[in-house]
Amino acid sequence: MAKPLSKLKLFSYSLFAIPLAILGLPLYIYLPTFYVKDVGIDIALVGLVLLIARIIDMFTDPIIGRLSDKYFKRGSFIIFGTILVLISFYFLTHPIKDANAFYLFIFSLLVYTSWSFITIPYFSLSAEISYDKNHNNLLASSREFFTIIAVIIALFLPYYFKVSNDEKESLLLMWSLVLYLIIPLLLFLIYGLKDTKKIDTDITIKESIKFLQINSFRFRKLFVAFFINNTANAIPATLFIFFVTHVLKEEKFIGVLLLIYFLSGVLALPFWYYLSKKYGKKNIWLYSMLLASMAFLYVPFLSQGDLYIFIIICVVSGFSLGADMFLPSSIQADIAQEFTKHDAQFTGVLFSFWAMLTKLSLATAVGLTFIILGVFDFDSSPESKTSQFVLSFLYSILPVLLKFIAIIFLLKSKYLKY
Repeated sequence: MAKPLSKLKLFSYSLFAIPLAILGLPLYIYLPTFYVKDVGIDIALVGLVLLIARIIDMFTDPIIGRLSDKYFKRGSFIIFGTILVLISFYFLTHPIKDANAFYLFIFSLLVYTSWSFITIPYFSLSAEISYDKNHNNLLASSREFFTIIAVIIALFLPYYFKVSNDEKESLLLMWSLVLYLIIPLLLFLIYGLKDTKKIDTDITIKESIKFLQINSFRFRKLFVAFFINNTANAIPATLFIFFVTHVLKEEKFIGVLLLIYFLSGVLALPFWYYLSKKYGKKNIWLYSMLLASMAFLYVPFLSQGDLYIFIIICVVSGFSLGADMFLPSSIQADIAQEFTKHDAQFTGVLFSFWAMLTKLSLATAVGLTFIILGVFDFDSSPESKTSQFVLSFLYSILPVLLKFIAIIFLLKSKYLKY
């Protein structure tokens, strides 16, 4: 019988997700809209800049992952990334008077890179704290629980301070929260996991990537499903403010709707956790994607005055969010342990590869949707019938189509037994 996971390890690991979630939220909800509406950069150009920054940053992930595996302690990378992210996030949320697309590119690239220095070793720790798969599930679900709690706090505070409709003030509030929370929780993380050990390795970056290429055939369909599903999730998050503002005409309820969505995810976590233990992570992940897709099928029919119907959709799709957030990362930790040999450590490389897929999906979501909206002149005429149709299609129909494609790939992932 496996030794119980200590509460110190569980909470020191999971609580660090709070500042990361508060940091991550504005990057894909508030930031693109802020640079379009307040800074005044063309919507298509913002999408293109963020796409390029994400793609460039993406290729640094395997190097960061391998260096984290071989040369440095996980904590050292997380400390360095924390310092860098605080500096770069400050400049990103406090743009100079004449900030342009190049300014956005430089500081978004620095934020994304510093984010990698934090998240790759942090996520790798979940596969090293314990080698029991039930513990992996508990660590992942606990981490995502605090992630959603943090998101709810980050959404509630702008609403409480009456700045939820102001992207600039919301970003400044997020910066303050990150600044005050990340240092003490980082110290708690390092203290709680001080006896967590990596497996020593002499394998080079080139050898580790070759190992991944040779052994990843069993999970390639899972990787594709993970990328497509992430893209399907990122598109509505990116376009949420635009949809509520220009289609529903309910801008004052943006904060409340986001709160309802994420609160539903929190309440659903114990339900999905129980089901995943009983029926398997893959099966429950599939059902959660189907549930979200069914809810979003009603979105194209919504227009001004359909706020209460949209609230129901937020509740249902938010309910599926609980599973969609923690199950993929729990499966990733299981695979990382399966790939890890007795004398080799590939955890960082594997999690850096998944980080690449996550970043590529976020880049695809912002770049693709903003460029398409720019082509249809959404920036200058958001209320036109064409702009409304394109926005509704991108916000709802496209994610549903992507979800169904992800489901097909996940069903074909025969080697996935979790």
